[in-house]
Amino acid sequence: MEKRKFVISESGVKVFVDPRDNILIDRDNPALVKKINYLREKYSKGTVKGLSRLGSENSEDARSWNLFRSLEEQNDMQKYYALIRIRDVLQGLLFWGLNTETAELDGVLKSVLDEIEPPQLWKVQQTEPDVIVIGQKTIVFNECKLGKPGANIDAWNRKGPFTGKHELYKRNAQPFFKQFFIENFEVEAIRYYQLIRNYIIGEHFASRLNKVFHLVAIASGKNKARSRLPHEEEFKTFCSYLFDSTRCHFLTWEQLEGEGHL
Repeated sequence: MEKRKFVISESGVKVFVDPRDNILIDRDNPALVKKINYLREKYSKGTVKGLSRLGSENSEDARSWNLFRSLEEQNDMQKYYALIRIRDVLQGLLFWGLNTETAELDGVLKSVLDEIEPPQLWKVQQTEPDVIVIGQKTIVFNECKLGKPGANIDAWNRKGPFTGKHELYKRNAQPFFKQFFIENFEVEAIRYYQLIRNYIIGEHFASRLNKVFHLVAIASGKNKARSRLPHEEEFKTFCSYLFDSTRCHFLTWEQLEGEGHL
């Protein structure tokens, strides 16, 4: 068996030269290859400059693909549904919004993105949901986070300040989020930026398909958020800002991959 080549980053993380060496299933799928080849997925500096982020041993994208694609191929999605207490039948998965057969961005999702994140304003990159689970009755957006074990990581926050275009999110948040959140939007929305985007886009996407929306946040139990709070505690605070948080769920990678669940 050919040895898999890798480079160690300045922070001590192993990054495979061929990112597919980090993939356990369907390594040549066109959607996966397209994601790997995005220029924005390449490291821009250091010893790993030019390598794909999917080659990192701490890549949530690689781990998401390995987990959900395996469940789909093995017809085991009921195990996932059971963890979030949903009864449904899988119709398909979208990884990063891409169809796994064609590698094209889902058309309905694109129409939602163009409405909430107009391309003339979101010139670099629109929101890219990690894994969308499409069932007969439900749509589940999975926002996946992973970091070096034991580290405090940036979870769902935005690193920079908001600009004028983010007023669109404030407007779109109002049907779903309580008044306190709207009044403190510039602070709290930065803290939960990725969750907010997934929630708003997911609600609109599910509505277009006449299905019920659910949001799942997945993180490692070995990490904490930058605030030094456990991810689950941070997620609970986010949920407290919603009018209805009954369709929001938190899971750890350890739950999904261990303890006999999956």
